[in-house]
This record gives sequence, C-alpha cells and structure tokens, in this order.
Amino acid sequence: MLRIDVISGFLGAGKTTFIKRLLDTNLKDEKVVLIENEYGEVSVDSDMLNDSGIEIKELSQGCICCSLVGDFAKSLNEVIEKYNPDRIIVEPSGVGKLSDVIKAIEDSGLADLLNTYVCIVDSLKAKVYAKNFKEFFADQIANAKTVILSRTDI
Repeated sequence: MLRIDVISGFLGAGKTTFIKRLLDTNLKDEKVVLIENEYGEVSVDSDMLNDSGIEIKELSQGCICCSLVGDFAKSLNEVIEKYNPDRIIVEPSGVGKLSDVIKAIEDSGLADLLNTYVCIVDSLKAKVYAKNFKEFFADQIANAKTVILSRTDI
C-alpha cells in the first residue's frame, strides 16, 4: 500500500542526508518518489539524490503550505498515477510549518496515506532557530511524530 512520509527541518539540518540514508537502507527495495519543495535556481538536494535511482519531482515556485497548495495536490496525484510508487517522501522547504504541509496532504484527499512526519533538528543551531524563527521552528517540532537531532557528534 502506498505511504506518504514528510521529512521536515530547517535549512541545512540534514533532511537530504537522512533521506539518502533511508533510500540506501530501509527503503532500498521500495519504489520511491521524492517531492521536493526547493527555493532558488539550483537544487543541490536533487543533485545529491540523483544517483539513488528514485524519481524526483521538484516544486520551486513557492511553498507547499501557502502558494502551492493546489499545485501540490495536483503533483501528488500525478506522481501516484505516473509512477505508482510504494512510497512518496515529501521534503518541504525548511522554512514552512509542518502543520500546514500535513494539512495540504489531508486537503488533497490523501490523509489515509500519511505514514509519518519527521523533523530533523540541527542540534548546533536549534537555539538560534528557536529564537529567530519561533513559530515556524516550534510548529515543526510540535507536529512531528519523530524528532531526530543531527550533528550531535560535534
């Protein structure tokens, strides 16, 4: 059965590294599509994941939870029809609310496919993010089923 996972976290927290690790281990036998919400002209994350053999759908004209809600629903349905994946991983922009991304998936009529929502938190920058991005940072942590601390070895 198709499952949708959301991997959130602020910029540079380690979302893409975590996804790559999942693809190389736990999800290596699944057909996975990544929907990535990127800002900017160049997608470093896609370049890093290209050798993983998964399909990558980029949304780069805005935020899933704000201006792209309709496009996001359309993209989810296109991915399901075109690729028939076992799993869709959604990697939202690092500066959005996880609650809004979850709501966008639910509003797409796909709530029953939601599997988990993970928030990756850079342990070295957590205090700075909590201070400068209060509401957004708190929302990502509060709405995640699992919070993973990165860079704990430093």
